[in-house]
Amino acid sequence: MYSGYLDRFTDTNNALIVVDALQQQFHVAAALLPVDSTVGTWFTMDIQEENIIALQIDVDKTQAIAREVEERMQRLKSRKSSRFKRQ
Repeated sequence: MYSGYLDRFTDTNNALIVVDALQQQFHVAAALLPVDSTVGTWFTMDIQEENIIALQIDVDKTQAIAREVEERMQRLKSRKSSRFKRQ
């Protein structure tokens, strides 16, 4: 089992899934993705011979990453002044 995320949709109606553990990208037909798949969705998948043979949404990891991103954005927005001063 590998973990990867939906990076983007391409012009050819394919989805680009990135698997960091393998340092690879896979193109999958958008029609073959699970229903509710959006950019940033994390999946657990089985991969054999350079092909994804099973794909399932990892709801817990998707929500955890979304929370982490939101927290980072809030921290960035809370900074009131720039550390770079004009002279």
